[in-house]
Amino acid sequence: MSAACPSDGSFGPGVGSCRGGFDFTLGFEDSILGVLPQAALLLLAPIRLATLRRRRDRVARRSHLGFLKTATGFAYIFSSIILLAIWSEIDAFKTSLSVASAALESTSSLLILTLSRLEHSRAVRPSHLLQFFLLVLLLCDAVRLRTLFLMDYPASIVTPASIHTFLTGLLLLLESLDKRELFNSDGDRKLPEGRGVSTSGGGSRDGAQASCRSDLKGAVVSTKTVGARVLLEARHAHTFGHRLRLCLRLSQPMPMPLYFRVPEETIGLFGKRLFWYLNGLFKEGYGKILKPADLHSMDADLASKEREVVFQEVWAAHDKTDKRPLLRTIIKVLWPDLLLPVLPRLIQLATTLSQPYLITETIAFIENRQTADSVNKGYGLIAAFALNYTILAIASGWSAQNMARFLTKLRGCLISTLYEKTLNNSSKDMDLGNATVLMNVDVDKLIQGCKMMNEIWATFIVTGVAMYIMYTHLGAAFFAPFLTILVCAAVSTVIGAAMKVRQRVYAAATERRITALSYIVGNMKGVRMLGLSETVHRLLTSLRHEEVDASTYFRRLIVWVTLISNVMFQLTTVATYVTFAVIALAKDNGASLNLKNLYGSLSALKLFTTPLESALQLVPQIQVAYASLERIESFLKGQLIMTEPYSESNSGIDAATFAIDSQLLFFEATTHFASGTFTMVVGKVGSGKSILLRSLVGETELVSGHLKHPSSGIAFCDQQVWLRNATVRDNIIGEDGFDEKWYRKVLWGCSLLQDIREMKQGDRTSIGSKGISLSGGQKNRLSLARALYARKPILVIDDMLAGLDNRTEKLVFNRVFAHGGILHQSGTTVILASHATHYVRQSDRVIVVSNGRIDEQGTYQELIEKNVDLWKLNDGETPDSDERSERVTSIYEDETDIVVPNRPVVSAEEEEDIARQSGDRRSLLFFMKAVGTKHMTISCLTLVAGIVLQQIQYLWLKWWAEADDKSRAGTIRQLYLFIIVTAMNIFAFLVYFAHYALWFQPKLSLNMHARQLAALMRARFSFLVSTDIGSITNRFSQDIMLVDLQLPIAWLNVTFEVLVTISSIIIMTIATPPVAATIPVLGVVGYCIQRVYLRTSRQVRLMDLEAKAPPCTHFLETMAGIVTVRAFGWSEAYRKRNEKLLDQSQIPFYLLAAIQNWLTLVLELVVAGMVTALVGFAVGLRNKIDPGYLGLALISAMDLGINFRIIIIYWTELETSLSAVVRILQFSATPAEQQELNTVEPPELWPKHGSVSFSNLAASYTEDGKRVLNDINLSIHPGEKIGLCGRTGSGKSSLVATLFGLLHQREGQISIDGIPTAEVPLSVLRSKIIALPQEPLFLKGTVRYNLTPWTLEDKRPLVSEEQMKNALQQVQLWDKLSGAAEAGQSALDLNLDNVDSLLSQGERQLFCLSRAILMDGKIVVLDEATSRNSVDAHTDALMQRILRTAFADRTIIAIAHRLDTILDFDHVVVMDAGSVVEVGPPERLVQTEGSLFRALVESQKVA
Repeated sequence: MSAACPSDGSFGPGVGSCRGGFDFTLGFEDSILGVLPQAALLLLAPIRLATLRRRRDRVARRSHLGFLKTATGFAYIFSSIILLAIWSEIDAFKTSLSVASAALESTSSLLILTLSRLEHSRAVRPSHLLQFFLLVLLLCDAVRLRTLFLMDYPASIVTPASIHTFLTGLLLLLESLDKRELFNSDGDRKLPEGRGVSTSGGGSRDGAQASCRSDLKGAVVSTKTVGARVLLEARHAHTFGHRLRLCLRLSQPMPMPLYFRVPEETIGLFGKRLFWYLNGLFKEGYGKILKPADLHSMDADLASKEREVVFQEVWAAHDKTDKRPLLRTIIKVLWPDLLLPVLPRLIQLATTLSQPYLITETIAFIENRQTADSVNKGYGLIAAFALNYTILAIASGWSAQNMARFLTKLRGCLISTLYEKTLNNSSKDMDLGNATVLMNVDVDKLIQGCKMMNEIWATFIVTGVAMYIMYTHLGAAFFAPFLTILVCAAVSTVIGAAMKVRQRVYAAATERRITALSYIVGNMKGVRMLGLSETVHRLLTSLRHEEVDASTYFRRLIVWVTLISNVMFQLTTVATYVTFAVIALAKDNGASLNLKNLYGSLSALKLFTTPLESALQLVPQIQVAYASLERIESFLKGQLIMTEPYSESNSGIDAATFAIDSQLLFFEATTHFASGTFTMVVGKVGSGKSILLRSLVGETELVSGHLKHPSSGIAFCDQQVWLRNATVRDNIIGEDGFDEKWYRKVLWGCSLLQDIREMKQGDRTSIGSKGISLSGGQKNRLSLARALYARKPILVIDDMLAGLDNRTEKLVFNRVFAHGGILHQSGTTVILASHATHYVRQSDRVIVVSNGRIDEQGTYQELIEKNVDLWKLNDGETPDSDERSERVTSIYEDETDIVVPNRPVVSAEEEEDIARQSGDRRSLLFFMKAVGTKHMTISCLTLVAGIVLQQIQYLWLKWWAEADDKSRAGTIRQLYLFIIVTAMNIFAFLVYFAHYALWFQPKLSLNMHARQLAALMRARFSFLVSTDIGSITNRFSQDIMLVDLQLPIAWLNVTFEVLVTISSIIIMTIATPPVAATIPVLGVVGYCIQRVYLRTSRQVRLMDLEAKAPPCTHFLETMAGIVTVRAFGWSEAYRKRNEKLLDQSQIPFYLLAAIQNWLTLVLELVVAGMVTALVGFAVGLRNKIDPGYLGLALISAMDLGINFRIIIIYWTELETSLSAVVRILQFSATPAEQQELNTVEPPELWPKHGSVSFSNLAASYTEDGKRVLNDINLSIHPGEKIGLCGRTGSGKSSLVATLFGLLHQREGQISIDGIPTAEVPLSVLRSKIIALPQEPLFLKGTVRYNLTPWTLEDKRPLVSEEQMKNALQQVQLWDKLSGAAEAGQSALDLNLDNVDSLLSQGERQLFCLSRAILMDGKIVVLDEATSRNSVDAHTDALMQRILRTAFADRTIIAIAHRLDTILDFDHVVVMDAGSVVEVGPPERLVQTEGSLFRALVESQKVA
């Protein structure tokens, strides 16, 4: 017979003193542990069964695992039926629910077996539903089985119940095993790596397509199924452009669902919650250097592209006038992911809120050591603490992982939407600096701000419960901390509002710096040739100081927010116990402070002050995130390109007026372009040719009239050449497939074959950012080759022949444009804007443009009959020039047999840097050195003082509660001393935070940036040629952002929490000395964890940083070439490339968060072990433990998990930041230009004469690279005018670059006035030569600053305003600049920040010429500055006249493509293949038979 208790029939839940006082009643067990979980399973299982029935079998039914599951399932059913029969017939005590519980259990066992069979065969991972319920049932059965034993039930029911509990555990074990090896097919077993797709993806995609079809009202849409691919065809789609594009993206190939090798796709519930799937990654990371291919791919949910499409669709449909449309879009699309972290966070709250009760019970248990409390109660407390902290650890990791998944999805949606906006953005709004900030800074800031957002609402819940607990212990005094919190929250809110405004100022300063830096990096060659390295260095340094200064007020506000959040516990503690003491003193019989109400109230204070501290620390982060959200939203709201209707007929414009920014630029234009015709557009500089051509490709605003676009796209060559940082072949092929025969023909047509032969790796040679390793002519021909290769029916070219020498120009024109050329043979419609009016005879039509209007149009003959003077617009050639074309076909036949070099790409072997595993201690030392010994010492001392005083405050409360003197005087004395200790503690923290924010952090930021900037400005030119601009910009944006924001915060939190944790462990050791014995064990465990974790996390963190650079580069390249991308119709291809790069960056981003959450779980489980040991020792040594110290230890332990969590979070951020420091350190070690190390200054007036000598000179771009100059011997006398000529790529620009020290001198030397240039510091050398680079260079600032950007330190002569005015008048720009200036403003004070909209390309070159006039020096070097690039006849004549007057007494070295400009020079130098092949006076060489110069002149017909 059973030994029932009187209360067993009631709900209970406890049985009181019966059964040892530590058991549930039978009524509670039958209802809550029996009926409730079984009923929940019966409700949820049918839903899952309905889902599984619609799936096909994935796992082999006949397997050992399947057999064991089935056999165990039948045994489980049998045992359930037996238990039902026994409970129905047994005479022992039972409740009214005992039989009902057994009946439900037997019914659910049938459902469990059915569900188990379907889950096993049709699901690729263990059933989470079964695992969860079997675990719950196992725990419930174990508790109920214990009760049966305690009640002495007969063996007839105890034995079957024991077997049933065992079978529950066995079934749980079997259901948790992995099934991958049991998949039906090899395709399922050896899952291909890549993007995951959902098993229900087909259905959802079909639904999306159906939605798309229904939404495309008015469009003719049909659906065709070809295999597994659904195609949507729409006519007149231009009227539904955005919506249709989204629909088409949903109709991409849909293969049969596959489960990729993603651990999260096949892992069970326990493996997922405990992060077991990461063990393999940790093992690999510990044993080797990880590569991107070693990382797990993302699962189907994370990899889904449909979400990003839906996000863009919702954003496009949203009313942008609503308040915060982007935030509303995020919530509307990602609301399920926003809610997923809520459940585990609630579980965290429940476990945390129960801790004060556990602490109170433990203190009471230890204090009442004389009573005969049941030993079971002590064991129960141990088990309760262990269960509480274990559940807290699992729930923390679960919540953090769900948040990581949300942030990964949010990041993907934002970046893809930003890129989509870029593809459709107006080209005038393309701001590379702003885009870099958006992509690298604002998205990351928003992600960081969202990371801890659940702490906000959780804080309110905790505060309410904690207030109630405090009321039960302190009575009315509970209101004091509540008021304190309200005041602190109000102050923080006011500060937060001010921070938002200051953050915008700070962000604007950051954008200015990054914009300036991006421009400088892209024009570094011009900067160095002009000798402006130091000037630019000072400019960027100044912008950096302005940026840091803009953050000063922001950081002052952060001091107060940080102080309030970190002393919240001290403030609430002093308010609480001062109020409690005052109330007690006011009442004669008032309650005194004792250990019970002290630790009960103190634990309640801990409950809400700890999350409140975190919430208040989040205020700055949230404000920053909100500001970033607004910036992203503002960008996404920008103007879109409005595409005009496509036309299947001829393209043209009818009475069209075009504008940019609502400013009318081209008026009432009417013309047409018949299919297969060749039209030339001619006109002076600034006449509107480029505006007309950009309008034809849809890059301006059509104000009135009509414009017809071809439906098949346009090949466009912009005046500003845009090239990708890729190989020659990749730039030419673009997004088309490789057709070798056509490719060779294009190379021949653009005269690129010889250039490719001379390249080290042939057409596989990388050209660098913006084609920095190519000459101007090579860039133009490469751009033309890309347009030809695309084989579009229409080709629009904006002066692409400019920059070519005349022979190459004529060759290219005849092979490509002339009758019989490539374009004529293919029937392509060609529109060419050019100053080369001598080619108009070969065109079918001519359009003459002037002042933004079409003046005349017609055939060449028609214009001649109208007496239109085309030759006033020409480039110097006469109408009598012989225009006979070369025999195109014969040349093609001769040269197409030349095999295009196909040399293997020689890639440097990547060194396996062990620092990726073990870290680089130098980064920490580098960081400390940047701060300085003084500031580091002050910071450490003030922090230690604050922590020590904080612990003294806790100890003082204990001493107060234990004090024997409870008199009024004694209480007042304790109160005063407590207030003094607290005030000292708060003051110490104020000093620490103020010093940290106002001295420590700015010094760190400035020094880190200064080191990296100095390395950039002195880096070798070969490094700049070979390094991607996006990579450099990424270092100065994302890496510096990490140093500015993340590194200081991470260092502060890690050092702060480490000291707090050490102090907590010391108190725990004092409370229970045996705990000290566990410290070595914990040390070993901690060492093992960090060894395993850090080796992998460092590598994944570096891969995360590295993976963010390619999307940034692609983003910048797309923005720079958006006109070309859109014109060619490459938007979809570039979108897919962005998706691929984004996916590659998402993988390490998500995995980094996952392994950080793994560490959170592990360390919190360690805390659970520590707390369990602490309580275990306290229970075991009950008679020897001081309850006061134990209370302090348990109070500290409440925060220990949070402390560890904060340490983990910020340690990982510290490592991320230190990874950026490592990158800065590595970049700082970039090889510098060797001549910068020279300290020998030449004579003050050097060069006095201006003679230049090249002796046996050989040079290359890199130290061991191919020589681009060979055996150059050349002597130039003072005042001589030297013209350098030769075909494009012959070495002219390389020779000039070597003079400026840009190339590596392999042999020989260059001397100026007898002094070798290698002995002169480069800054001095470049400042002594007047340069006019190929690309105009402008700095942010006024006309005055751009004319004389150098400073007094450059030791250059001062220039007066009169001289500046005269120089601008000489180049005929003074009147235009004066007209653009505001009333009363001098032209010299006009701002040139938007110089592109103020001056045309030719006018910008004239401005640079005026700058050269103001420079002091005896040697003038022109690097293709007077080529025909956007220079009409009038402008060219003006430039030539200035060269011969303003520089009459100077030595001139000019690269000339037009030989008529150098016929009056003293000597010409003909170059070929990097060597000087001919030197002499031009008049003599022209008359010499067999002279190369004579051949060049005859080819141009200018002799």
